[in-house]
Amino acid sequence: MAFGPIMRFTIDNLTIELAPMTRESMSEFVNIDHGGGMQRHSVTRFLGKRSAPVLEDEYEWFEKDRTSKDRIIWGIWLIEETKRTLIGATSLYGLGEKDAGYIRQASSASVIFRPEYWGKGIGSAMHKARTWYAFQQLGIHCIRTSTVKGNRGSSKALSRSGYLYTHTERNNHFVDGELHHTRHFECLNPNDIFWNQWWHNEEAPSNAVEARQLTREAMSWAERNVTLT
Repeated sequence: MAFGPIMRFTIDNLTIELAPMTRESMSEFVNIDHGGGMQRHSVTRFLGKRSAPVLEDEYEWFEKDRTSKDRIIWGIWLIEETKRTLIGATSLYGLGEKDAGYIRQASSASVIFRPEYWGKGIGSAMHKARTWYAFQQLGIHCIRTSTVKGNRGSSKALSRSGYLYTHTERNNHFVDGELHHTRHFECLNPNDIFWNQWWHNEEAPSNAVEARQLTREAMSWAERNVTLT
C-alpha cells in the first residue's frame, strides 16, 4: 500500500504531480545544491526534528515506508517539460483494518522542502487532491492532522480544504527559544453516507457543517482539476 497512484494538477502556472518516489530520488531531500532540503532548520523547525538527516537516513525512511501496510505516500513533483523535480512529500497513515461500525480513519502529513515553492498554493491544492482521493477512492470517514501554531501557512492550507480545528495541545513544542502549541484538525467525508455514519442521530455542530461545505468545494475543485492517472 506504500505509494499512491499518480495525480496531476496545475496551480499558479506550475504543473504538479503527486506520484511515487524512487530510492534514487531520496537524495533530493538532502541535496545541498538545491538548498539542503530537510537539513535546513527553516524547513524542519515545525516538524519536531532536532537533527539533520543524511542520505542514509532517507534511504532507511524510504525502505520502511515502501513496505508499510498502513500508509500511502506520494512525492510532490514539479513537472517542467521532460524534467521532474521532487520538492516534497505527503502521506495518509494509520490506514489499518476498518474500525468497529465500518468507521475508517487516517492521519495526514506533508512537507515541501524547497522553500522557493512555499506560498504558491501548492500546499492547498495538494491537500485538496489527497483529501479527494482518500474520500472517493479509499472510503475514509475522517482524516486527522496537526500543525504547530506558528506554522500559519500550513494551518491556512488545511482550513481552505475543509479541515476543522478541534483542539490545542499547549506548550508541547520548543523552537527558536519559545514554547509553541500544537493545533489539531480533522476533515470529515462530506458524502451523505459517510457523514451520516459519523454523526449517527446527533446533530452536527454549525462549525462542522461550515467545514463540510468547504470540503465539498475542495473535492469539487479536485474533480475539475486533478487528473488521476
